[in-house]
Amino acid sequence: MCLSKVYLKEKVDESIAVDEAARITDNGSGVEVHTLFGERKVLEGYSIREVDLMKNYVVLDVRGKK
Repeated sequence: MCLSKVYLKEKVDESIAVDEAARITDNGSGVEVHTLFGERKVLEGYSIREVDLMKNYVVLDVRGKK
């Protein structure tokens, strides 16, 4: 089983939002991240920018940003 780190990317700064994500869902207005133990974090205003399954990470960006 592989868990992924979820990073928030705004401008130049990059930070970890969730260290061990088991499930990630884009709900249309943001991203919901669930851990293996059922914890849920909603990140409103973000969308998925990049997923690397080999390195186990996901990068989120501000929704609508080009």
